[in-house]
Amino acid sequence: MRSADRTLMHAGLLGPLIAGAVCGALMVGGFLVMVIGAVTGRTSVPELTVSRAAFGVLMALLWGGVITTGLTALIRQFRRNRKLSRWVASAAVSPSPDLVTAMDQVRGRHPVVEIAGEAPYAFTHGIWRPAVVISSGLVERAARDELVALLHHEDYHVRHRDPLKVLVLRTWGAAFFVVPLVGVVLQRFLDRQELRADRAAVRRCGVAAVAGAMLKATGEPAGRPGTAMAAMGGPALLEARVAQLETGRSPRVITMIGRGAVLRSLPGAAVIAVYGVFAYRLCGAAGVCCMS
Repeated sequence: MRSADRTLMHAGLLGPLIAGAVCGALMVGGFLVMVIGAVTGRTSVPELTVSRAAFGVLMALLWGGVITTGLTALIRQFRRNRKLSRWVASAAVSPSPDLVTAMDQVRGRHPVVEIAGEAPYAFTHGIWRPAVVISSGLVERAARDELVALLHHEDYHVRHRDPLKVLVLRTWGAAFFVVPLVGVVLQRFLDRQELRADRAAVRRCGVAAVAGAMLKATGEPAGRPGTAMAAMGGPALLEARVAQLETGRSPRVITMIGRGAVLRSLPGAAVIAVYGVFAYRLCGAAGVCCMS
């Protein structure tokens, strides 16, 4: 991916995240400044009513919670990604001849790193400059065509900046903790990316090679949970991915939206709805974005 395209991709994914955080911070900050001014007598404010007080409390709690949990999740993922990068660098070994041959056949422009380890796994990591990581255990188990299929699968993740998407979507899911259904819906998008990567590999290598690579890449690296990365194998989505290989069509349902997630989301959705009603009554009618 060219530098300009990479910059646009980063801006498109991180822009709404940053804009939402800034907007929320400005709203909460403005409300606090108004309250402080009213208390000290330096600012003339409208008469305090129950509706205005409730609106201010809801705004502070809602946006404060969203910003705090979102930033916490973002910082945690950045730290884990940095830790993972250091671990990959320390565990890297010289690529085996079979892997070098597969790399030459795929001709990807991204780095491919082989790391020492018996567990068979492969993943793409790196928020700004994605790289493919393959364990020695998987290289030893996989046939030549399966290695090529595996690299094509991971190449899709690299070209579509999937580690960055994982970072952004997990941050949004954590930020909207009051509505767990948001995280479930966002996870469905990430599941779709895995299925699309499988289809990209099938177009290049055929069903047999992709199925063999999928069934052999069953391990996971230590410290994977919460890390911004896209992995080839593992138990997640296995049934849906196998069904796609058998039928040639993407399954309609991947991550199930359970009744529990819906029920847990109702209180948060109600709070947001009440906040919206107050915002409309206090700001919409006046045509301004303040409590006047």
